[in-house]
Amino acid sequence: MKRFSPILFLVVFSTSALLTQAQFTGNTSGSVSFSRPITNAPGYPFLYSLSAGDLNGDGIPDLAVTATIDGSALSYALGAGDGMLKSWSYANAASLPAFVLLADVNGDGNLDALTSDGNFGFIEIDFGDGHGDFPSSTSVNTVYFDGPLAVADLNKDGIADIVGTFYSGGTGYPGGVAVVLGTGHGIFGPERHFGSGGVNPVAFAVGDLNHDGIPDLVVANNGSRPSFGSVTVMIGRGDGTFLPPVRYNAGEYPSSIAIGDFNGDGILDVAVTDTRKVYILLGNGDGTLSAAKGYWGGISPGPVVAADFNGDGKLDLAVVNFLSTSDQVSVLLGNGDGTFQAPRHFPTGGTGSYQMVVADFNVDGKPDLATVNYVSGNISVLLNITAFPGEKP
Repeated sequence: MKRFSPILFLVVFSTSALLTQAQFTGNTSGSVSFSRPITNAPGYPFLYSLSAGDLNGDGIPDLAVTATIDGSALSYALGAGDGMLKSWSYANAASLPAFVLLADVNGDGNLDALTSDGNFGFIEIDFGDGHGDFPSSTSVNTVYFDGPLAVADLNKDGIADIVGTFYSGGTGYPGGVAVVLGTGHGIFGPERHFGSGGVNPVAFAVGDLNHDGIPDLVVANNGSRPSFGSVTVMIGRGDGTFLPPVRYNAGEYPSSIAIGDFNGDGILDVAVTDTRKVYILLGNGDGTLSAAKGYWGGISPGPVVAADFNGDGKLDLAVVNFLSTSDQVSVLLGNGDGTFQAPRHFPTGGTGSYQMVVADFNVDGKPDLATVNYVSGNISVLLNITAFPGEKP
């Protein structure tokens, strides 16, 4: 398996936040716009993963972030309701936290923080108290959870389960999918492993692709040069296992996945990025996907998310572009038929933007964006200031 090997030195960043009220519409005109980025640094470098959720029940999204530095680094900050963040607090994390997810894993209605471990592949869970703190934690004894995580009820027992991907790291094993089934109250059973149908799975999404009420997986297998990667669909059986993966081509090295109904037919579709384009694979309703169609997503497209960014009732896409000085987000407005317009670009205010989340950070009913920026050591919040239908521009 791959194990992260970050540079083991610490640079301390002071917490700061900046908001300018001026509208910034990027270098392409269009019916979507964002404010200049609000930047905030939790106090350490090499920020790696970001998750959003309401930790204290006030209706305002909060953020949790991890860093790939020597030692546990999980911090979280409550949202102020204007796109800014309050002071940072700290909680337990995996020894080298590669990914963070906010989800309710013990069924008490409060969001918990889950981190996967880039060194030893176990899961650390910090249990939320519903007031914005994590007073207790536990470790789930696993060895293969070293990448992205998701929480879903995979075996239809009403209890949260955890699924994740693990990366091969050049050991000869291609990587795959790992699952631990919940037994209740934040306790989990033994780890199970499944092949992902490709090499080096780096991202996945969970959704019901065939309308049977059972969660399915869509996995981005990044590949291993000189071989190309793939996208695979793993249909859930309803007992925590999956049918054999079905492979689809979507660019050379798929790296990020988002799912949603992009053509309005009530069936989940798939968006995936590779090093050059964003590819759309429309769902057929039976768990299969159509052939991929590519769209220009800016320079070096990375993380992708889906939301209705201009209020027209059609799902759009936002993609992070990795640039040499300051990264940018490219928004591809959806036409409602599964096709997308040319991207509009907005700077993130940081470099090395590794992950992106969607949430309404200023509680105005519009989806905003936040990126975690590995190189610059900060988090950027981009407020959506698009004039929605019925609003004055």
